[in-house]
Amino acid sequence: MTTTTTAEPFPQPVGGASLLLSFRLEKKTTVIVGSGALAAKRAFAALEADSSVVVFSKGDGLCDELRWRAGHGQLTLEPLDPTEEKDEDILESYLESSMGSVSFVCVTDTLSTLPEGKRSLESANRIHRICRKYRVPVNVSDLPHLCDFSFTSTHRFIDTTTNTPSPLQIGITANGQGCRISGRIRRDIVAALPKEVGAAVSAIGRLRRKAKEEGFGCEEGDGDAGREEAVEDASPNLPVPQRSVAESDGEVAKRRMRWVSQISEYWSYSRLARMKGEDTDDLLSGDLGLGSSSTKSLLWTSQHQLNLETPPHRGRIFLVGSGPGHPSLLTIATRDALTKYADLVLSDKLVPAAVLEMVPSHVRIQIARKFPGNADGAQAELQEAAVEAASRGLTVVRVSIY
Repeated sequence: MTTTTTAEPFPQPVGGASLLLSFRLEKKTTVIVGSGALAAKRAFAALEADSSVVVFSKGDGLCDELRWRAGHGQLTLEPLDPTEEKDEDILESYLESSMGSVSFVCVTDTLSTLPEGKRSLESANRIHRICRKYRVPVNVSDLPHLCDFSFTSTHRFIDTTTNTPSPLQIGITANGQGCRISGRIRRDIVAALPKEVGAAVSAIGRLRRKAKEEGFGCEEGDGDAGREEAVEDASPNLPVPQRSVAESDGEVAKRRMRWVSQISEYWSYSRLARMKGEDTDDLLSGDLGLGSSSTKSLLWTSQHQLNLETPPHRGRIFLVGSGPGHPSLLTIATRDALTKYADLVLSDKLVPAAVLEMVPSHVRIQIARKFPGNADGAQAELQEAAVEAASRGLTVVRVSIY
């Protein structure tokens, strides 16, 4: 008797992990119970998320940061009973009068490291029951069994082009097994990522907003953001119809949103960070060379001796290879074409980012939008772009991995 075993088709859940979520807290309220440094840290995180913050404290021992933020109108202070006897009644009365507007309650005065004034376990249990009654998630410091959610060790990246906070955040959790090592892992991840990553996310955000404003990627009247996310989060390598002058508006919209996914997936962080307004126009237009008589054929030139330094009376197209992959291994002619003479660089998708980084920042780079089902269309698009640019007297460098 032969027994055949087959692998499970999908991963099996083993439990013990947290479900990491991202909440929008605009026009919502976060309630914090406490007065120390941890309460101030929770308040700052909520304010960063555009939440209104209400801090319930006994007044004594209120830390300088909370006092300063309250004095500058960033948060609201509410007094608690000095003896703790009526704290739960005060909090319940507030939750009852604020039905639907409170997103979270954070109790911070239960820390085991607190000296006198630490909240009792009985009081923490009563607060937890009140929050359950009003269906408001609660986090109680140092008491995991009373926590409906936990906080991650977070970092928000800076947009290096504007020196302001970018939309990019990361969060690390060890599921209660060590907040100190979570912080260390967070620092290691931040150190390993390039400094332009925040600016890259900001640039993609601008590209997506422009696509939405012009109706790209969303059907008319479609207000469901989930559909938009589904389009962008789908594999960028899924087949799509080839590019055609006879495309419908819907086909153009879907293809353009796929381009956004392609750019997000394959462009280097530094290239994304340098993307300007005119770049987004070019990326979303998709009309370069379409319908032009110059696109009917591709100009091929053969030169045994390349005279790169002589300015041409007409545009030129150079076909070059990226070599083994490292910039130092490029031929001299390829290096000079990319760094000195190119007005437009047309690149295969798999050309190493380090090679493209050699191209001066003022030179436009267009990367092939190749994915299954569109390889021929992407190649034709680069050919059209090369001929159109050369017809205007520009020097075009077409670089491939071969």
